[in-house]
Amino acid sequence: MEVYNARSLPRLGSSVKSLRLARGLTQATLASSADVSRQTVVALEAGKTRGMEIGVILRVLDALDASLLIRDDLETR
Repeated sequence: MEVYNARSLPRLGSSVKSLRLARGLTQATLASSADVSRQTVVALEAGKTRGMEIGVILRVLDALDASLLIRDDLETR
């Protein structure tokens, strides 16, 4: 299992793009699998998720067989 750092919106977008490419998917194929528009995938990969519903992001991650992990950083200090 690989873990991607997604502490910022640009990093989240970069992680989604890396996963998509690693799985050999086009933006259009991913969009179709996640039942979102290709423009949504483009925006997500660019880190432009302002106003994007978390459910949309989770559908894209589901289509990539990936998940979002929330870590308590106070535990590591």
